[in-house]
Amino acid sequence: MFKPLLVSALAFAVSVSYAQDNSTTEAIIRQLEQKAAKGILDADSNILKQVWAPEFIVNTPRNEIAENRAAVFNLIKRGFINYSAFDRIIESIQISGSIAMTMGYETYIPKVDLPEAKAGQLVKRRFTNIWLLQNDKWLQIGRHASIICQ
Repeated sequence: MFKPLLVSALAFAVSVSYAQDNSTTEAIIRQLEQKAAKGILDADSNILKQVWAPEFIVNTPRNEIAENRAAVFNLIKRGFINYSAFDRIIESIQISGSIAMTMGYETYIPKVDLPEAKAGQLVKRRFTNIWLLQNDKWLQIGRHASIICQ
């Protein structure tokens, strides 16, 4: 009688601990996602260097791959990422050990005409962001964004 009760209590304690760890991690990832969104809106490379790993890779909405963080900074410099408004809505977060993945949608308004949108036009796109815990720090290592057809 005592042994099954002890096993059940131990299993419950482990599941509660795991849930608390994931909820803490989820809160951290949500904060980092908003920090990255602010960095993008403000074109602030100092903020973005804090959240994007040097090996950060992006499958862009223009059907190109930006091979690393420097390539994304080049897109900012060239005006392809230059917004007057930018919002990120997270619909799902999956956490598995040292990997976290967020999915949802974003809306933005470009300041200048882009191949995919005119200046001042609201654009909506879907995204997937991948985060990796390295040396006790979460960094975004990958991203895919696709514009939702009007």
